[in-house]
Amino acid sequence: MSPDPDYRLFVYQIFYDQVSRESLDPGFIPLDNSLNERPDWYEFWPIRNYLKNNELLENAWYGFLSPKFVQKSGFTSAAVLNALEKYDAYADVALFSVGWDQIAYFLNPFEQGEVWHPGLLKSSQLFFDEIGLSVDLNKLVTHCRTSVFSNYIIAKPKFWNEWLTIADKFYEIVESNAAPELRRTTSYGSILNQTPMKAFIQERFASVILARGQYKVLAADQTQYAPIFTRLFKDDPRVRRMLQTCDLLKEKYCLTKNIDYLNMYYKIREDIEFTQPRT
Repeated sequence: MSPDPDYRLFVYQIFYDQVSRESLDPGFIPLDNSLNERPDWYEFWPIRNYLKNNELLENAWYGFLSPKFVQKSGFTSAAVLNALEKYDAYADVALFSVGWDQIAYFLNPFEQGEVWHPGLLKSSQLFFDEIGLSVDLNKLVTHCRTSVFSNYIIAKPKFWNEWLTIADKFYEIVESNAAPELRRTTSYGSILNQTPMKAFIQERFASVILARGQYKVLAADQTQYAPIFTRLFKDDPRVRRMLQTCDLLKEKYCLTKNIDYLNMYYKIREDIEFTQPRT
């Protein structure tokens, strides 16, 4: 961590052992989770622990990235830190998400999650209902500026304080077994690979928070060059253009509430050949 009192870029990269420690981008700050006391919580555990045990500096940026962030996203620390410095005055949340094509195609990350992790949408809705957060996940519309996967989000304290409020309630309900459904496992890539459902629910909290439109969001446009996930879609220019249009129409709907944009999104989505993954 920089000794400079004016330093405002606290972008951490989590490591679990010496191997993952050596794989980190040196431009990020190493965040030690080598004790890995609760591996069932994945990155949620070190993120929540940090937020509960550290006072966040006003207007500073904080992020908690996985060891494979650079490998998965293609963004180096130099690119990330440069973007945060360049747009500091214009944004309070920055997204470096992967899976732009799935963000564009699906109505929201919970619908996307249901495809990969059966039961996620129902379990997530149960949790939000339990804490009195008014959101209908079957109707929630998100786009590239309000969706993120894998906690690849860097933000100022206002966002993280809101995230922590939800995270604390989630942790309490799961750990107390007040809602047994939240303790289930679900498939991760294949039915043989079972992972706690809670891990996939928590990484979607950010999308619910951002969908309210209360934050100024910086999101790199990856739609021109990032790969298309060929397990789901055909990789050709026509499909890319349709996916780009889907995302734009969802964003226009969120800005205007004009139902015509949402109807057009669904029409275009119907024309995109989609391969249902086997989980």
